[in-house]
Amino acid sequence: MPYSVNVIKPSDNYYIKWLEKETGYDIEPVIIRQKSGEEYLANLFDPDSQSDIDIVMFGEGFEVKEDVLTSYRDKGYIYTGTDDRFYFPNYGSEAAGDCAQIMWINTKWLEDLGLRMPQSIDDLLEVLLAFKENDPNGNGLQDEIPLLSCEDDYAYCAYEYILESYIYNDPYHNRMYMDDAGSRADALCSEQFREGMIFCGELKAEGLMNVEEDDFDLQAMAELINSPEDIVGAFTSDSLSEVIYNGNPEVMARYVHVPPLLGPHGEVNALHADKKPAVGAIICAGSYHTAEAERLLELMLSKEASLIAKYGQEGVDWDYSEGVDVSIYGTPSTIVTHKFIWNIPQNEHLNGIGPMNVPGEYLKGVTWNGVNSDSEYIDARAQMAYAQYIPELTCDEIYDSVFSNYTDSCLHDFVVGRRHADSDIQWKEFTDKVKNIRGND
Repeated sequence: MPYSVNVIKPSDNYYIKWLEKETGYDIEPVIIRQKSGEEYLANLFDPDSQSDIDIVMFGEGFEVKEDVLTSYRDKGYIYTGTDDRFYFPNYGSEAAGDCAQIMWINTKWLEDLGLRMPQSIDDLLEVLLAFKENDPNGNGLQDEIPLLSCEDDYAYCAYEYILESYIYNDPYHNRMYMDDAGSRADALCSEQFREGMIFCGELKAEGLMNVEEDDFDLQAMAELINSPEDIVGAFTSDSLSEVIYNGNPEVMARYVHVPPLLGPHGEVNALHADKKPAVGAIICAGSYHTAEAERLLELMLSKEASLIAKYGQEGVDWDYSEGVDVSIYGTPSTIVTHKFIWNIPQNEHLNGIGPMNVPGEYLKGVTWNGVNSDSEYIDARAQMAYAQYIPELTCDEIYDSVFSNYTDSCLHDFVVGRRHADSDIQWKEFTDKVKNIRGND
């Protein structure tokens, strides 16, 4: 399993001890210090490797895609069970809501500068200009980042969010959407999308949106947001707890969600979350304990195990609700948390590492504990505010990684100025290539 600052001592972890008790197995956590799941697997499955690892578990940024695993399965490196499953999923370590991207803004800066919460793209521009020019952190330096963007994931990419105010922008389905007539439509080749790209390029050129290069990841983004220097005005994510440390309540209380922004043509959209599970774990084909490993991972997908993996020890960290209260999502309460132990150092669970399958009624059934700075409560309020702007119908286009890698690269170039969306020639070259790839030129 990967190293996590949020799991104090894996060998003495409550969850691992519970799994050992339930199975009668001796579980020995081996900590991986590499950050790349793909790089680790390449080394693990090297023909010269002498590793005796039975299970590899993923999480906390140590990830791997299904297509990478498929190639290793086809080469015989990954154990395939009786039902042909070659990996064990993780449902439940992500935010519980249905919106995949939310904007968060520094309310202290808004208050100190006498600004109101932005409601539209025009408002956002006004706020970002004020953040840049009026020293909202009060240190006498122009070190503020008005809008921070990170391309480690669509959720953290600020210009993806801004495009929602121009047209429904769904990167998880190759930017196809359903129009008002219920027909499939291409956002990429629309004039609204182009107008949004021009606006995003202007934000970057004017120093209002910080767009870093590929080596700027979520960890680097989180370090800037959690900095005591207070230098970030706004950013996007699917969950506040993914970018703000729960042990940092002052910073947690500083940021509030921005409502979906009204665009210049009356568009207001929220991106529907693509709820595909992450890869939780695999079993190495060379293991001498494949039957035991399969039994252990199946147990981790059970409701009882998954609730421990999400909320910790029953009776200590949480209890089942009597159902008389309303949850933070406005649904009947199913869980009462006594203390929220997620993305903070603890030793009750593995902080989302490994397989998990938390039933939806428990993900959305947490009773509010009365703490305004609780990240689950903050996330829930934001999710409910965005829910009404999620389209009733979304396109079922299957995600194409090759196509998306090309379009993502082009959009980055348009934003940073290597290409220019306001150039008729360059925009036509881009859209012609998109149409050609889609096969509808």
